[in-house]
Amino acid sequence: MHDWPFVSVIIPVHNDPYGIQQTLRSLFRQDYPKKQYEIIVVDNNSNDDTISMIQKTVSEFEGNVIVETEEMQGSYAARNKGFSVSRGEIIAFIDSDMTVGSDWIYKGVQCFTNKKKDYVGCNIEIYSSKKIPSLWEKYDIILGFPIKNYMKIDGYAPTACLFVARNVIEKAGNFDSRLLSGGDCEFGNRARSHGFKMYFDQDNIMYHPARNSFSSLFQKQKRVTPGQIRLRRLFPERFPHNRFKDVAICCIHLFPVASPAVLFKLSRSRVDFFPLFGIFYALRLYTCWFKFANKCFF
Repeated sequence: MHDWPFVSVIIPVHNDPYGIQQTLRSLFRQDYPKKQYEIIVVDNNSNDDTISMIQKTVSEFEGNVIVETEEMQGSYAARNKGFSVSRGEIIAFIDSDMTVGSDWIYKGVQCFTNKKKDYVGCNIEIYSSKKIPSLWEKYDIILGFPIKNYMKIDGYAPTACLFVARNVIEKAGNFDSRLLSGGDCEFGNRARSHGFKMYFDQDNIMYHPARNSFSSLFQKQKRVTPGQIRLRRLFPERFPHNRFKDVAICCIHLFPVASPAVLFKLSRSRVDFFPLFGIFYALRLYTCWFKFANKCFF
């Protein structure tokens, strides 16, 4: 590659000192010219050791690092703040608990320079640091991040694994900071409606630690479900629904049934199939209860 586009890597963080340290160190080791990328860390009201860890870790790097704060709570508000101070032709988003290989930026840039894409989702591999993953970790590894399906069916990539050309955000607009979850879906659909070329890069792998307790899986569900409801209510014209169909599906979900795709994935772990299905069913029951309680059936 003769011309190295300038890349801005944006990382929102809230109360995650260990995670941000690991993420930063993986970004420091990139096989990409240090003068051609910047790292923008946006602290979102952390009240632990996150800020001191950022400052300590940043001192290890001789490249471009910008540390900002965003008082409005929410990762999308933090990403917008990062974009507002960025200089990159290409903007890369990553979460604070993720790590990447040394060729992550290089591979991401190739999708824009060689494949002429505008919006690129990377692959995510969920891993356990244990020799034998716990039941909760196995569940997260099996069902965690089906990025290919997100992009093919729902038209978006999560902001944990996203590269976009600068003009995508300039034309389609920032993330909607009113959303605490689902903003990546809303932004992706907006970008798609503007005709930008999307691409799933199977070979550019990012690494995410598996959630290691039922509480952590439940907290994710508690964040995602209200986010889905708010998305529907803020943008009914773009996320329409059929009330009869939605209620019927929600009622069906009250019973211990699952799609063939989910059953197939869970069946890969034959010994733990029933406990894993129990986790799946428990989380779905919560989702059903929350939707019925909020009169939002989908």
